[in-house]
Parts: sequence; C-alpha cells; structure tokens
Amino acid sequence: MKRVQQGFTLIELMIVVAIVGILAAIALPAYQDYLVRSRVSEGLARGAEAKTSVAEFLASTGRFGSAVSAGFNSAAAGLVRSVTCTGTGTGGACGRLAVTMSANAAGQPLAALGTNNVLTLSSTSTTNGIIVWRCGGTGTTINSRFRPGSCK
Repeated sequence: MKRVQQGFTLIELMIVVAIVGILAAIALPAYQDYLVRSRVSEGLARGAEAKTSVAEFLASTGRFGSAVSAGFNSAAAGLVRSVTCTGTGTGGACGRLAVTMSANAAGQPLAALGTNNVLTLSSTSTTNGIIVWRCGGTGTTINSRFRPGSCK
C-alpha cells in the first residue's frame, strides 16, 4: 500500500528553527553595527560640505581661513550637533574640522557610540591648492568599527 506524506516531522521543523536561530544570532549584531555606521556617515557628509568650503577659500585666497571666514554651515541638523574648526591642519587656521554627533536625536539612538561622538577631518598636505584630508585623526572619539569604510 502506498503511503502519502502528510507534512514535516517534528525533528525536521526543529532543525529549521535551530538554523534560523543561529543565523539570526549572527546577523542581528552585524546589522546593528551597519545601522550605527550608516548614521555616522551622516556626520561624514556634513564634514564633506565643510571640506569643500575650506578648499574653495584656499583656492581663492591661497591660505586657510579662520573659523569665521571658512563659510560652511556649522548648525545642528539631524544627528550632527555641530561642525567646527578645532585647530590647525597642514596649512593654517581651519585645517582641522570636528563633526560632533549626538547620541540620540529624533528617535535614532546611537547608544553604541556613547555620549562624546566626534569625527575629526584633518588636512595632511596641500599640493597645488589640493588638500589631502585624513579622516579619524587626533580628536576622533568614534570607534573605527562604527566609522564608514572611507574613514577607517
């Protein structure tokens, strides 16, 4: 007599549940790191805006500007609390930028980062008016595992 299969056995279902549980245990921490990294990239984007302003000032005047003459938006927006000139880089007054990020803004927690979240962009050299920037230098408090790939 021919027997028709009625469904899955209990052991088959238990194996599937165990495999899904193992995959979830591996994937969730990695996903949380990528989530924090994507939010930190917002600060890097705001820093790019400031880098462009500093480079334009250098191209038009031949020198680095002061914090006042740099001409970039330093106001808070989203997760970024401020963008400021914090010291001298290779060429002068506004050669180092500090992007300060908040730990929690508008329901987007960055608790993994802590409370003091600073991403530093420093000018390392200038050649023919072209600035070479280094991300994550002195003053950076964000762990390298949470920084975007271009800022390790």
